[in-house]
Amino acid sequence: MGEAATAGLNRWHLLLALLIAYGSLYPFDFTPPDAWLPELAHLLADTRLWSSRGDVLGNVLLFLPWALVSRPLAGASARAQWSLLLSGLALAAGLQVLQIALPSRDAAVSDIVWNMVGLLLGQFALAPWVGRMVPNAVPPGRNATLAWAMFGLWLANQTMPYVPSLDAAQLRIALKAFLAPAWPSTALLLQAFANVLVLGHLTLGHLSRRDALMTVLAALLGTAAARLLLVDHPVHWLELAAGAAAWVSLLCLRSAERIAPLALAALLTAMTVAALAPFDWRAHAAAFNWQPFAAYLHGNMLGNLRELLDTVWYAAAVLWLAHAMNARLAGVGAFLVAWVLALEFTQLWIAQRSADITPVLTTLLAVLGMIRLLRWAGESKPAPKDPIAAPVRASLEGDVVATSAAPLRALGWALAAWLAGTAALAWLIRQPGVPYNLRELFLGNGHPLAIAVFILAGLSLGAGPRLALALAQSAPRPALRLAWLLPVSGLLSLLLLALSVTTESLDDIAGSNNLYWWVTEGETWGAAAAAFFRNTLTAQMVAPLERTVRFLALYLPPAAFLAVALAAIELRLPARRIAAMTAVLLPLLWLCKAVAFDWSSTDNLNELIAPDGRLGLGGGGYLYLLLALGAVHIALLVRRSAPRWPALTYTAAAVPLSWWLLSHGLSAEIHKYGQVYSGVQFLLGPDRIEQLTEGALQARWAALYLALIATGSAGVILARALRAARAS
Repeated sequence: MGEAATAGLNRWHLLLALLIAYGSLYPFDFTPPDAWLPELAHLLADTRLWSSRGDVLGNVLLFLPWALVSRPLAGASARAQWSLLLSGLALAAGLQVLQIALPSRDAAVSDIVWNMVGLLLGQFALAPWVGRMVPNAVPPGRNATLAWAMFGLWLANQTMPYVPSLDAAQLRIALKAFLAPAWPSTALLLQAFANVLVLGHLTLGHLSRRDALMTVLAALLGTAAARLLLVDHPVHWLELAAGAAAWVSLLCLRSAERIAPLALAALLTAMTVAALAPFDWRAHAAAFNWQPFAAYLHGNMLGNLRELLDTVWYAAAVLWLAHAMNARLAGVGAFLVAWVLALEFTQLWIAQRSADITPVLTTLLAVLGMIRLLRWAGESKPAPKDPIAAPVRASLEGDVVATSAAPLRALGWALAAWLAGTAALAWLIRQPGVPYNLRELFLGNGHPLAIAVFILAGLSLGAGPRLALALAQSAPRPALRLAWLLPVSGLLSLLLLALSVTTESLDDIAGSNNLYWWVTEGETWGAAAAAFFRNTLTAQMVAPLERTVRFLALYLPPAAFLAVALAAIELRLPARRIAAMTAVLLPLLWLCKAVAFDWSSTDNLNELIAPDGRLGLGGGGYLYLLLALGAVHIALLVRRSAPRWPALTYTAAAVPLSWWLLSHGLSAEIHKYGQVYSGVQFLLGPDRIEQLTEGALQARWAALYLALIATGSAGVILARALRAARAS
């Protein structure tokens, strides 16, 4: 593909950026605000993540092609990957800032979030698939790849907006529309008939006749059934009947050569009838809209997306059929663009229709792209000069590409999971019945940006120990290096938490800063230390260090358990190394227990933990067992090249066992502020007054436990991908 096929940014990105900017800044009625800073603050304070399905889908699709114009996953460097990602993010954020000066547009942080979803999907899901399907070395089966891509385009159009509903009332409405006595439009029936003919032609060239017919029939019935469950995409039984008639025609015509002329005639007829309906002519011509793509930026966005996909499908299908009939692609493409232009001009005299240049330009772009794809699909693969060495060389090159692309794909999925987790948590904390301490945890009253940083902090709880463990293995004494690398990883988690949660929340967990008072007023460290603190230090100087130490006392126990579990299960290190790690970390765990509980500055944690437990264990013993249970769970989940059944079996057993350990580790009765409640109720209930049933508490704990395990596992996988990406 020339320059477009090279990794990183290129001239095609400039063209795509202009098109994205055009769509985002239309209608260009710039009115700069009197003060930009308050408007920026208002933009950042907007915590909405969802506006409408069409708007969200449009924002996702807008940035989906950003990585495709460079097709970067064919051995591209991590720097090229990050340049693509960050440039797309900068473009999305910059356009939202510019929309502040557009009274007709609504600037929102949520648009940037959904733009990023499209960017990540394009770069790390769609681009790798395209890279495998369309590599630089010409592979066999290009024609089949293009055919199945067109099949996918039809499926995407049929199943939009991809939002199913199992609500009984919604299903009754869909069935009522399916059996409605009123007929759908003639154009819709013609389109259903023509589409099935095209699908038959696409499949007959690459499958046996029986398999092709069964594939088309399954697609026809499957999409009809799916549309009964989809929101805002009803189906009528006559559409299904028209498709069935086309399928019978496929059965009778038997060969692709006979199907192509009928399919082409049906497509052109459907296009013409759809453009001229409702055939209600008026005496005087209306105005022609010459502003490109303005029609896609107004009205029902979901309808506009369907119209866009319809236009692309018509152009691609017509050219596919014409190519199969050995027609000149340039001539057929020119005819198609001219025909669409003629139909738009005819709409000047049709009531309820508006003539627009947008369908003409969309058809032109689709025609140019399809002609290029058809010529690419028709190219033959050059024979290698050395028939023996060439397959070996190709295999080695494929291994290198796969090795370098795998960590980048993992990073892409991690970024997508980060955005998905941010959206899910932002939605969750706004639901009724959510514990008040969760709602009040985040900065900015649960601002999505604060939640996004908090998700990173959660991932760091798994990524930090994994990175520390990997770095420690290169030292002469890995156990000693691990003992100081784990606190370093904890500092990163503390920094992320400080940027995402309130100071009060950190104090509630780690404890308030009272060391200076105890040393100077209580003289707990002696008179000399008290005099040194009074004369040399201040409370503001001691507070950051005290908070750091108290946080690390809570962070290090789960981090140490996870590091040892990963060393034994994932890395399979020798037993002597694991024993050395355990021996070094045990004194550290004793020190953490002393700081966090024996010398604590808050009663929140001490009150929650049961003073005495069964089997001679205190509540803390059960909680340490719970940490070990979770660490082993994560290590089993992140193992590579291992059977999945041990992890699945462990998961099934760990959920009830974790509840048993939690309920025995936390206090059964807490007396505070005139209320009596259990530690589990405080941790999982909505507040101190409303008491949940045992079953509700167990369900909430199961969801929380699995979410923590998933977050820790994702953090470990992210750390592994970061190491692999740096190495490659």
